[in-house]
Amino acid sequence: MAQNERQRVRLIIAGGFLGAGKTTLLLTAARRLAERGYRVGLITNDQGEDLVDTALGEGAEIPVTEVAGGCFCCRFPDLIAGLDRLKAVADPHVILAEPVGSCTDLVATVLRPLIQFHPEQYDLAPLTVLHDGTRDLAGFPADVAYLYQQQLAEAELLLLNKCDLLDESAQRVLVAQLQAVYPQAEILTASAHSGDGIDAWLEIVLGQQSRNPETLLIDYGRYADAEAALGWLNVKGTVRSDEPFAVDAWSAQLLERLGTGFAAQQAAIAHIKTLVTAGTARFKGSLTQSGAPLSWDLHDGEVAATQLDFLLNVRVNAAPPILEQVVTQTVEALKPAPAARYYFTHFECFSPLPPEPTHRLREA
Repeated sequence: MAQNERQRVRLIIAGGFLGAGKTTLLLTAARRLAERGYRVGLITNDQGEDLVDTALGEGAEIPVTEVAGGCFCCRFPDLIAGLDRLKAVADPHVILAEPVGSCTDLVATVLRPLIQFHPEQYDLAPLTVLHDGTRDLAGFPADVAYLYQQQLAEAELLLLNKCDLLDESAQRVLVAQLQAVYPQAEILTASAHSGDGIDAWLEIVLGQQSRNPETLLIDYGRYADAEAALGWLNVKGTVRSDEPFAVDAWSAQLLERLGTGFAAQQAAIAHIKTLVTAGTARFKGSLTQSGAPLSWDLHDGEVAATQLDFLLNVRVNAAPPILEQVVTQTVEALKPAPAARYYFTHFECFSPLPPEPTHRLREA
């Protein structure tokens, strides 16, 4: 499958709300594409730095680059630079791109600028937006629900994810509801975790072009308020102890205690995910809403060590000071022994600034 300079790279963008399963989908897709002989790159995106998503891509030996400090739409030059880096490093046939989970209006601010300003470089697949079939928006402000609805409203492919957690009757009801409310989209069902439905989705995004759909009518004031309601925290750290301790138990307790801590603050969870490493052992776990069970993408069994390193990305409906307090108290409480030490080598906590897209092209 040799690629020459005149061939365009197939660019597959998969959006959707925080915790919808975008990273799991794209990592599963990347593996299956590689098995078919495609060269694949991944571009991640976040309001901050030190992403679990980026580390997972690197750990899976997928060429990956990160656009940090804002969404693709507000960092469009950085997006182009990241795409160029991937092309230079990996010469990919396909690039998978994951925008920030609080981002919408992608057609006007990302797809259409790519079509207008870089028509010879990228071959755009239909815009995919994931919907978590188990997501409950209770506890979030109305503006967050508005943002969520706008994400689904611009989907060309609406992927009902986490179907492994739904029975067939619930799936049929959800598909019918989505078709009624979002008639512009083709509805697909899948489980990024189990892999069911991924090949059917890949056939579409590899074989069809984006139809360059109409621009949404977005209330940017409500959009900004929705993002500002979400506290954002990215932490990188190390835990050390003189005596070996259970790394797997520490990883699970981190997520469980954070869930309990935010519930006590009545702070609805959008997504909490962590990547914990100890030697060659890795544990990647997620919590996508209050009261939900933990989900593990990587779990290397019972492992004891005297040191672990962790990345923690937290998105909750809480002001940054509350978010910082809950996280620091949780890590302190999880010291494996009174004399154990922990260090934060990176710590950022904030609410996103109002979106200011580099381009917003309302017509093709």
